[in-house]
This record gives sequence, C-alpha cells and structure tokens, in this order.
Amino acid sequence: MTETVTGAADQPPAAGYPPNHPHSDTVLLPVIGTVTVPGGIYTVVFVGLGVLTLIEIFIAEVFKGDPGNLIKIVGLLGIAFVKSLLVVMFYMHLRQDNRLFRLVLALPMLIVILCLLYLLAVPTGGGLGYLPAQ
Repeated sequence: MTETVTGAADQPPAAGYPPNHPHSDTVLLPVIGTVTVPGGIYTVVFVGLGVLTLIEIFIAEVFKGDPGNLIKIVGLLGIAFVKSLLVVMFYMHLRQDNRLFRLVLALPMLIVILCLLYLLAVPTGGGLGYLPAQ
C-alpha cells in the first residue's frame, strides 16, 4: 500500500514560501503591506540601501562647507548604522540565526560605540592640561 504525500516539494519554489522568506517574491513591508517584488526581500533591501546612500550623499552635499556640523555627523552616522544593520540582518542572515550570534556581534559593537562616544566627548588635548599655551 503506497500513499502519495504532497508537500512543499511539489509546489513551485516561490509559491511555498511565506512572506519575508529570502526566496519568496512576496514581501511583507511594515507600512505598505504585502507586495510582490521580483527577487523578494533581497531586492527590497538592495533598493533601501541605494535610497539610504542617496540620502547620505544629499546630506554630505548640503552641509559641505561645515565639517563639524552636528546634524551632518549624527545624520551620516545614523544612516551608516541602519545600512550596516540591514546588511548584517539580511545579507549575512543574522536575522534567521541563533541569538547567540547576535550577542557575539552586539557586545563588541557596544564597546566600540562607547569608545567612540568617549573620544567625541574628550576635549582637544585630552583635558589633561596639554592645551597649547595662549
């Protein structure tokens, strides 16, 4: 007696996957809803990275003459953080991996961010009396 079992293997590749699966053409976006995009979530992330890069170029050109502008620095760092998060979560598949990998990535990044914030807060000369004589 043989039985026929039908499952995901009998379906075409894109039809058997839920939205947000890397091989699905159906993508669930937060504000827009469910849309069908050739290439799936990777295409959406790629377009998002391109748009964020254009925004970075715009911010850099608008504040071109003022290198120490706080809006420029915070804006560019924020966009760079979002872009790196998109690459790590989707292209490096950290979103589907074990949470331990997220912790292994997050702890060194937290240390780096704290060190950078400290270095931004320290006045010129280290605040140890090494300022040039006036």
